[in-house]
Amino acid sequence: MASGLYGALLGIVMVVLTKVAPQPAGAVMFWSLICVQMALVAMTCWRRTGLPFATAAMINGSVVSAGLVVLALIGQPFPNLAPASWVLFGCEAAIGPVFLVIESRVNHEKWQAWARHMEGQTLWHVVAGRHIPDLRKHGA
Repeated sequence: MASGLYGALLGIVMVVLTKVAPQPAGAVMFWSLICVQMALVAMTCWRRTGLPFATAAMINGSVVSAGLVVLALIGQPFPNLAPASWVLFGCEAAIGPVFLVIESRVNHEKWQAWARHMEGQTLWHVVAGRHIPDLRKHGA
């Protein structure tokens, strides 16, 4: 539930900053925030879980967000991307979920432990990065 609420919050903020706010400033602000958050969550994920593919998915999200900042700065604020930029964005955006599917297969026990941990989490836990359990300490 917390992940779904986070997605909804992210969607609202995205609409406000990429549609309502003046462009490209709104898009630069939104994608910069996502870039920083994904980088911090990637570091937290690696330190607490040691899950390489989940960490790589988050690093990929940070890099894609940084790319969207650059595109906004050169006059292509998301979603007004040139066709070539859409192809690049689409391919890069597909990599993260693929990494997560791989992780769920390669490190099934830790992935399940994380899923169990998520059951008691709130939106605040996800926003603050507290939804990532310490699977290294507990030997999961």
